[in-house]
Amino acid sequence: MFSVDITIILAQRVWQAVSGLVTMLLIAHFLTPVQQGWYYSFLSLASLYTLFDLGLSVVLVQISAHLFVGMKWLPGGGADGEGLNRFWALVGRSSRLYLLLALGFFLLVSPAGVLFFGVKSGLASLPAGQWLAPWVMLIAVTALSILVLPYLALVEGSGQVKEVYKVRLAQGVFGSVACWIVLAGGGGLWATVMVPTMGLVVALLWLSTVRSALFHAGLRNPGRELAWRREVWPLQWRIGLSWLSGFLLTQIYTPILFSTQGAVVAGQMGLSLTIANMLGLLAQSWIARRVPAMAQAVGRRDWDDLDRLFKRDFLMSIMAFIFGATALCALHLLLQATPYSGRVLSFWSFAGLLGVTLMSHVNGALAAQLRSFRREPFVWVSVVGATITVPGALWVSGMYGAGGVVVVMLAVQLLFIFPLSLILWRRCNRVLRCTN
Repeated sequence: MFSVDITIILAQRVWQAVSGLVTMLLIAHFLTPVQQGWYYSFLSLASLYTLFDLGLSVVLVQISAHLFVGMKWLPGGGADGEGLNRFWALVGRSSRLYLLLALGFFLLVSPAGVLFFGVKSGLASLPAGQWLAPWVMLIAVTALSILVLPYLALVEGSGQVKEVYKVRLAQGVFGSVACWIVLAGGGGLWATVMVPTMGLVVALLWLSTVRSALFHAGLRNPGRELAWRREVWPLQWRIGLSWLSGFLLTQIYTPILFSTQGAVVAGQMGLSLTIANMLGLLAQSWIARRVPAMAQAVGRRDWDDLDRLFKRDFLMSIMAFIFGATALCALHLLLQATPYSGRVLSFWSFAGLLGVTLMSHVNGALAAQLRSFRREPFVWVSVVGATITVPGALWVSGMYGAGGVVVVMLAVQLLFIFPLSLILWRRCNRVLRCTN
């Protein structure tokens, strides 16, 4: 039987998958192939917010898990325990930092997107009147959504995984339904704005009604009780580099193809990446529920519990991914004679993309286990991998299109990132257990 935590996490991830499928069908029906390319290019560039996060939300989960040992939540979002002052300091410092990150995101990404899409609008055949306002609004709402990220991460790290994923499930439900209404109503690219808008509304309602004390602590506490440079920054900059590399290894290819091949090919890559990433998110559910518990097991130096928490769910996540990938490949073959086949990559390119995502999922699961030690040893693997992959993709995209890009992605993962990650994981587990 599933525990409550995995049930709610799976519910959230299944909703992402099902709603994503509905969204894809509506996009194929209500948007032209050119508009589809713009749609996914918008989303790819808007996902730059993960770079401004600098991996801090992942770090906050780990740090709060360690600080919350011996603490408990009180009604209204307050907390009590021996680490209370340091925990509130973490809330205050992270809240202020995210305010700066949100401001920087809007001021940099909004005009950069206007410049990029303005230069390429002739190639991509869409007048400014159809894309300029939706783009600026998408970035504005995404910037505001950055402000609630630390609160979700801190509550998740404290062990309240169920609560956080309920919030994320509500965000997904309301965001998807709003997106569908706009697509069906002929709103075009305004549909991209709906998911972050409804996500922001749901998160603010949750903060104001369930976690008001947490929100007020973030406003009031200056964070002096926490040595940020010593306790947070050493892990944050490594994860930040990993997230930058992750963006380059997953999200950058749609804008690259938008620039070199036009909106139609970019739309095929964007939709195919969305499908592969949704499967990866589903498979991650088993790992996500264990992150706070693994961090607390390391804090207790309980290696048997750490292994028990990780190994079974790691295998379950791989089995879930392989089953899903097989079903998706079969569905791709069944739909080849329909109009929908032209909206995604060709079969072998699509299958190769799933292979890349599977290896990325394994790397991510291994990295999540090592973060329980507050370490990020894969950072240089990711950086070097991205440094090889992105120039290679830029080089082949003009000559060989999306198929060439997938071959580059697959080759770098298979020959470099994946095997080196496995070797480092085994070595780091031995060393960290002796030094902690």
